[in-house]
Amino acid sequence: MEGDCTKTMLITANVGSIFEEPDAMFAPWLKAFFQCIQTQKPGFVAIHCQEVGGKNYEASMQHVNQFIKTLLSCEELHKYDRARIFLDEDYTASDKFTALGNMYFIHEDVPDV
Repeated sequence: MEGDCTKTMLITANVGSIFEEPDAMFAPWLKAFFQCIQTQKPGFVAIHCQEVGGKNYEASMQHVNQFIKTLLSCEELHKYDRARIFLDEDYTASDKFTALGNMYFIHEDVPDV
C-alpha cells in the first residue's frame, strides 16, 4: 500500500453493565479505554457498543448522557477534534429499538477522513 496509513483502533463492547451501576463501573471502563488510547495512540477510534443504556434500559437510559459527556470532556480525547456518536436511545419504539451505539473519534493529526 502506498502513502501514509492512519493507525486505527476498533473496539466492540457490551456496555450494559456499566449503565446498571454507573457509580462503580464508569470510571474503570473509561480508565481502561483511555489507557488503550494513550498506549496505542490511534488516529482513528471506532467503538461499537451493545446494550447502550443497560439491560434494564427503562431505568438506566438516564445515565447515557452523563457517560457521553464524561467521554467527550476527558483530557485523553482532547486532541481528537472530530467525533460522531450514534446512539439508539428510543426504547419506546420496541419494534425498532436495538440499544446499539457507535462512537467515532478522529485525531487532529489526521488531515482527511
